[in-house]
Order: sequence, then structure tokens, then C-alpha cells
Amino acid sequence: MKRIIIFLLLGLVFSNISAQKITVTANKKALSEVLIDLRDQYDFQLSFNNDLLSTYIVNLDKSFSSKDKTIDFLLRKLPLNYQKSNEVYLIFPEEKITQYRIFGQILDKESLEPLPFSHLTINDSPMATDERGNFSFTSELDSTFRILASHLGYFIHDTLVDQGPNQNILLSAASTDLPEITVTDKIVQTFIKMGNQAGNLKLNHKIAGFLPTNNDNSVFELLRLQPGILAAGEQKNDLIIWGSYEGESQVLFDNITLWGLKNVYEDIGAVNPLVVKNIEVLKGGFDARYGDRVGGIVHITGKNGSRLKPTLNLTLNNITASGSYEQPIGKRSSLLLAFRQTYYNLFKDEQIKYASSNADLQGQGLGQSLIQGNDASSAVDLDVAPDYKFHDLNFKFTSNWENGDNFSLSLMTGQDRYSYDITTESYTNAKKHKFEGNDQFGGSVNYGKVWRNGNTSSLSVSRSELNTKTSDVVSISRIRTDEEFFRRDDKSKNSILEYRATLKNSFIFAEDQNFETGINYINNEVNLKEDSLDINILHIKSKADRIGCYFQNNLNISSGVSIKAGFLANYPINLKKVYWEPRISLSLKLSERVAINGAWGLYKQFITKSSVVSETGDFRYIWVGANEKDIPVLESVHHVAGGSYNNNGFTFSVEGYYKKTDGHTRYYKYRQEGNISLGKSKSYGLDIFAKKDLGDHTLWISYTLSKTLENFDYFNTNEYRRALHDQRHEIKTAGLLALKPFYISANYIYGSGFPIYSSRNKIVAEPDYTRLDAALIYKFYPKKTKCELGVLFHNILDRNNITYESYEKIPLDQINSISIYTETVPTSIRLYFKITI
Repeated sequence: MKRIIIFLLLGLVFSNISAQKITVTANKKALSEVLIDLRDQYDFQLSFNNDLLSTYIVNLDKSFSSKDKTIDFLLRKLPLNYQKSNEVYLIFPEEKITQYRIFGQILDKESLEPLPFSHLTINDSPMATDERGNFSFTSELDSTFRILASHLGYFIHDTLVDQGPNQNILLSAASTDLPEITVTDKIVQTFIKMGNQAGNLKLNHKIAGFLPTNNDNSVFELLRLQPGILAAGEQKNDLIIWGSYEGESQVLFDNITLWGLKNVYEDIGAVNPLVVKNIEVLKGGFDARYGDRVGGIVHITGKNGSRLKPTLNLTLNNITASGSYEQPIGKRSSLLLAFRQTYYNLFKDEQIKYASSNADLQGQGLGQSLIQGNDASSAVDLDVAPDYKFHDLNFKFTSNWENGDNFSLSLMTGQDRYSYDITTESYTNAKKHKFEGNDQFGGSVNYGKVWRNGNTSSLSVSRSELNTKTSDVVSISRIRTDEEFFRRDDKSKNSILEYRATLKNSFIFAEDQNFETGINYINNEVNLKEDSLDINILHIKSKADRIGCYFQNNLNISSGVSIKAGFLANYPINLKKVYWEPRISLSLKLSERVAINGAWGLYKQFITKSSVVSETGDFRYIWVGANEKDIPVLESVHHVAGGSYNNNGFTFSVEGYYKKTDGHTRYYKYRQEGNISLGKSKSYGLDIFAKKDLGDHTLWISYTLSKTLENFDYFNTNEYRRALHDQRHEIKTAGLLALKPFYISANYIYGSGFPIYSSRNKIVAEPDYTRLDAALIYKFYPKKTKCELGVLFHNILDRNNITYESYEKIPLDQINSISIYTETVPTSIRLYFKITI
């Protein structure tokens, strides 16, 4: 019993000792003295450098429950660390790891234009600049950095620099307009660069000036020459990339969404080539920084304007007058203005005689026609009177500060009006008037911040709007009595508006790793109103607000091996649900010549273009917002893999893809509510590209093998069938001979054709697409100006190609009708003159 009492008393004593509080009271006292007091009062066992710790002053009045917590608190904000060994606290200075940082910008040497998305290799670590040409890098090994910088269309720059901010790297253009400059012993990337990421390629827009591309739409015509981007059919409102449907690919200009590359005969595009600096194409499998589309992304960066001297560009061709003016403001700011305006009607009035049910209609704006009905032998005269007008304006102000920060304001507006009238002269008098007008507005404010530690942030706020009005009036009357027995008067107004705010951050943690994060807010509003004979038949208003964020880890495992892994999360406010989109990509550089890459990702789209099929089988498209009831969220899974080989001016690449998309919508009966059909599609294909540079000359060829199938629930069977834009084969080839001061170029495109379905959903035709273009350009330099004179030959083979878009039917009477196809670019010659002052 005594033993038990003794043990209880000892346990009580020890528990009181262990629960004893440790109080530290110090007023401007050296840390070494505080530790000595702890040793004397609370039996701390310590080992430290008295001279070192006496330099740190402590002001504290606090109690602690243990010795460990006391030491942790005293050392928490000091460059000191400790180790506990047999109840002895060994205090020592924290080992300082020196980090050497470098950050700067890649610039055009001639104009000081930032070069976005340039490729860099710093100390054997690959990376890319952001959209303003900024880069940042951290090393723990050396304060000297070896930088290998390249940008498409520029000579590679190899240099050594010391640590520090504002390391501006100046690149010289490979194709310069100054004849007295000669650069030798350098590698030139003249036209296209396959990025070190799957599905990514960069285009040098400068080369478009040497190709048979119309100088009012060279952006689109350059894009359509690339593998995986559909060229046959010459789609006017959208880009079809790797089997994507209309509205599933996004075109961004200075972070402004362009809702349609609207033009007629491709003569005038939505982007003025005079203001374009860089084009990056993400065909699929893109990383977590990009979202809101299940197709591809085309990122166009506009010029800032020269900061060195005022520059004036004027261009005059058969159809338009265009120009740009660049004005430096101080040493670090610039202003750019650009415009285009039609002054000559692109089309001429034509009279076309219809003779038989299989005859071709040769004329401006019209393609094939078929008469359906019993009286197919009767002749019909068609008088066609098309009219087209276009103008646009660009404004941009940019400023760059000495610390690397930058600011830009970009504004754009454009307007086009297209209409045509058709009349017939037979036993009935048929008249058709069709009109379409588009107004595009957009603006963005962008601010980029470079922090002292080399990390970067950027804030972008943009607004974009497209308003479209259409009118379709058909009237049929008897010639003898002038009695009208058929009339159709359809009008529509469709507008789409977007507000977008995005904050992006890039954090450099180590030489082989950096993180990218971002948050964005997007608001879309869609308004569609359709009337027939002044009676409203359809009115759709939808709104889609969503908040998104992304995180991405970029890791260089070893020299030549890079992994990007991340996710994008979106929260649509109206759907009250988080949608996750994981992404991962791998790049493996086997040698200086051979690289392979792959990517996988899940993609969502919350606002989409829905197809509408009329009772006559015509197709058109309207923007709608997802509500997860009758309009689901589009969802697509991308699988991409490829490889490339580069050696001595020869480039060869091969890339395969497989995409499955669910959530397509189609209004399959015109003017009837509730008939929305849901569909899914699958696309797969192979892109092969080869290019050879021979001095200043270049030649390239690409081949695309693809297949796009779809299945909608209104189909008679549950089987997949070919989509309207499905094309099995497409071959594109182009070449450039630089016989200075003359430049001769040509490009040829062959497409195996799209399926044309009958009313019973059977394929009745699949016409091939063939087009050959050529150009002859002469450059000369009178006094202090640069002049250029060119002649462009379009559709030299005079092929009557048709667009992939479905035809429309024009009734002649109650029985007969004509099916009209829109013809693609006709045989034509374009002359232009350009002067730069």
C-alpha cells in the first residue's frame, strides 16, 4: 500500500513539472541572453554561437507549453535553424541558397515590337514567352545564363547574359525589306514552326505577303493552307479544325473574341493583315490556360506600332483601299491606326439562262442549279444583281515601362453588307431578295506586371459583340394577271455579346519548374428574333455567366523532357455546378533533330452554335447558351500524339488525333417549337507535313486524312453517318521563289469533297475541290520608301467549286424550284500596290 502511495505522489510531481508553463519576458534583449535565461530557469540544454545570436534582439512577453514550442517561436522569423539531439538544442545559421534570376522581353530589332510566344532555351531548359514576349528564369547554380531565343520568321539569337532584370533580346527578321542588310551563318525559320506541344503550330504572317493570298484576307488564307484546318469549301463564317463544328473553335485578336470570319469569296476577312504580328494555332489537346471551346483556338496578336519612327502604310487593290499609321509617343509608347474600305462593287449583274435539270449556272455568286418538278425542260432566265460593302477600323495604344510592365488598349469595329436580287422571266414572275448585314465591335484593355522576383502577372478585360440582320423575301406572281400567289418574307436579328476578364500569373520556383494559375469571369448574352410575314415565330434570349480558374504545373524532368499537367474548373452561375477539365501533355526531345509529343484533355463549352434545318433541308446556325435541359453543355475528349524531325532546312512532322464530342444540338424542323435533337460526333485523322528551305526559297506540302461522323436522335437509325463537313482527303502544297526583287509563288489545294444529302438522307453527290493560285510580286525602294507591286491569280483552273454549306431552294411556282449553291472564289486577277513611308 505504501508503494502505491509513493508512485501516485511521484506521478503527481512529474505531471506538475511537465505541465509547467515556460514564460519568456524580454525587452530589447539579445537572443543569446534570452536563451541563457531559459537554460538557468527551465533547464534548457543548448549549444549555439554566442556572437551570432547576440546580433538578434528579442521583444517578447509570452508563455509556452513546451520547450520545442518555445524554441520554434524564438527562431521562427530568423535565418536560424535547430536540431535536437539527446535533449540538446543545437542552434545554427540556416544555409542560404542563392537564387539567380533573369527576366526580360523578346523584341523585334527593327521596330521594338514584342514577339509573343517566342521559343527560348535558357541553360538547356526549354520555355516560351507569354503573349507580350516576357520571359523569366531562376537558377541556383550560376549567375550567367546562356539564352537561345527564336521566333518564327526571325534569325535565332544565341547569347550569354548576366543575372538581372530587363534583359531585352532583339531578334532580326529573316525576310527584311532593307536590301542593304545581309545576314549569314544563321538558321532561318521562314514559315511554320511546330511547337514543342501537341497540336500546336506558329505561323509567320510576314510570309503571307509573298504568297498568292489576297492582301485583304491573308490571315484566313494563310490559316487554310495549314494541315488540319479545312480549306476545301472555303467556309466563310468559321474555321473547321480537326473535325470541329461551327462555333466550336475560337478566334482571338488581342484577347477579343471574333464571332465569325465573315467575308464573301474570301476577299475580305475580319482581321486587317496590316495590324497582325503573330498567329498561334492550337488545333487540339491544348493546356489548361485555354478553355470555353471544344474545337481549336487561333490566337492572333496585333502589332503595337513602331516606337522608333512614324510609319505609314497604304495599299490599293481592285476592291479596297486600306492603310495604317504608327506613331511613337515618347520612348516607350506608340499609337496605331488602321482602316479598310471597299470602293468598288465586287460583283457584276449577270443574266443566267437555265436550260436543263443538270445544267451548270456560270455566274458571279451562283453555282449549280437543279429544277425539281415535272416541267424540267422549260427555260428560265435568272437575272442576278449582287451587292457588297465593307469597312473596318483598328486602334491600338501601347506603353512599356522601364521595369518591364506594359499596358495596351485595343479597339476594333467592322461592318459588312451583302445582298442580291434574283428575278426570273417565264410564265411566272419570281423575285427573290436576300440581305445579310454584320456589325462586329470589340475592345480590350491589357496590363502586364513583372515582379521583382521575376514572376509575372497579366490582367485582361475585353468586350466583343456581333449583330447580324438577315432578310429573305420571295414573291411569285403570274405575268399575265400580275396576281401574286406565293410570298415569303422572313427576317431575323441575332446578336451575341461577351464580357471577359482574366487574371493570369506565372511563378518561377526552380530552374526546372514553374506554376501557372489564373481566374476569369465570362458573361455571354444571346438574343435571336425571327419574323415571318411580320409575325414573330421565334424569340430566344439566353445568358451564360461563369467563373473559372486554372492551375498548371510545368515540369522539366531532364534535358528535353517536359510535362504539363493541370486542370480548368468552371462554375456556370445558372447551372450551379462545377465542371472539371483535367489536361496533361508530354514533350520529349530525343535529339536536336527529333521530338515527339502527346496530349490528353477534357474540354467543355457553355455557349455554342446550334444548327437549324428548315423544311426544305437548308442549314443555318444560331448561337445558344447551355441550360442542361434542352441545350446540354458540350463536352469533348481529345487524344493527340505526334512527332517532328528538323535538319538543315528540312522539316517533317506527323500528328494524329481522336476526338469524341457529346452535346451537339440541332433544330431539325423549322418553325416548330420543341423539336431539338441531341447528337454526338467522333473525329479522327492524321496530318502529315513536309517543308524544305533552299536558301531564300521554300517549298512545303501537307496531307490530311480525316473522318467525322455524327449521330442525332432524330435519325431514322442509330448508326453514325458522315457530317456535312466530313472530308476524307485534303492535299495542300505551296512554293516560293525569291528572285529578288521579284518573288514568284503558287499554292494548290485538292479536297475529296463533302457529302450532299437528298431529302431521304442519302448521299447524292460529293464533288471534289480543286484550286490553284499564283502570284508575282515586285519590290522596289525609291528614295526612303518601300514599294510593292503585285498581281494575284486566283482559281487559275477555273473550277466551279462550291462551299461546304448546304444549298438553298428558290421556288419558281407551286411545283418547281431551283437549288442554288454558293460558288467559291471564281477565276479572277487581283492587282495591288503598297507603299511604306
